[in-house]
Amino acid sequence: MLKLVFPVFFAASAAFGQVSFSKDIAPLIAGKCVQCHGGTSQMSGLDLRTAEGLAAGGKHGAAVVAGKPEESRLYRHLTGQVQPQMPFGTRLSDGQIGLFKSWIESGAKWEAAPALTSSGAGPAFTPMQKRYWFFQPIAKPSMGSVDAFLNAKLAEKKIRMNGKADKVTLLRRATLDLTGLPPTPEETQAFVADGSPEAFAKVVDRLLASPHYGERWGKMWLDVARYADSNGFKADEFRPNIWRYRDYVVQAFNSDKPYDRFIREQIAGDEMYPGNLEA
Repeated sequence: MLKLVFPVFFAASAAFGQVSFSKDIAPLIAGKCVQCHGGTSQMSGLDLRTAEGLAAGGKHGAAVVAGKPEESRLYRHLTGQVQPQMPFGTRLSDGQIGLFKSWIESGAKWEAAPALTSSGAGPAFTPMQKRYWFFQPIAKPSMGSVDAFLNAKLAEKKIRMNGKADKVTLLRRATLDLTGLPPTPEETQAFVADGSPEAFAKVVDRLLASPHYGERWGKMWLDVARYADSNGFKADEFRPNIWRYRDYVVQAFNSDKPYDRFIREQIAGDEMYPGNLEA
C-alpha cells in the first residue's frame, strides 16, 4: 500500500515549491500534534512547540533530519512507515503530508510563527480515539461467570459443552497444565482410587507444591523476558551466569512470591533490597 501512496506525496510536495513554516506547517503542528507533543503532554518525550524540541526529538532521537524526509521520524510516522501512524487515531491528508515532506526537503527552516499551542484547556481527542478500548470505563458485566459467556456463545452457535471429563483425563489435564509433565501411573491409580470430595483439590495442592510447577510457569515469564543461555547474535557467546536469573524466576513461582514484590525486584531489586542476595 505504501508504494502506491508515496508517489502522491512526492507529486504533492513537488507542486508546493517553497513551503512556509508559519503559514503551512505551524498550523498543522498546532492543530494536529501539540495536543500530545507539547505543554503538559509530551508523549515519548517529544515537544513540537519549538525548533529545539523538534531537534531533540525525545527518547528516540531527532524528529526531523533537514533535507532528508525519509530519515525523519516525524515524516515516517505521518506516512505510516513507522507505527503507530500519527496523528494517533487519524491521518493527515496526502496534501498535508506533502507539505511536511516539502518543508523537510527544503531544510526544515523554523521561521517566526504564532505560539504553537493547542486550542482549549487540554488535549482534544477524536471520536475514534475516545472509543479506544483501553480508555473505556470498567463496567461489571451482566453475566456473572466465565461459563455464562461461554454458554451464551455456544447457544448462539447451537452447540453444547462436552460432558465432564473422567478422572484419568482430568488428572492428565491438570498435571500437564501445572507441571508440563504427564501424571505417573502411581499418581493416576491413587487419584482414581480416592473417592473423597476433596480428591481433586488434593491433586491441585500437590501439583502446586511440586518444584516442576515453578519450572513450568517460570518458563512463561522467561520467554517474555527473552531469557537465553547465549547471546544469540553473531558469535553467539555463552552467558556463564545467566542461570542465576532462571533459577530466581523458578524459585519466585515455587515460593509464591507476591507479584508486586517480584516486579519491584525486576526493576530495582538491588536498590530496594540491598541486603537480599536474591534481589
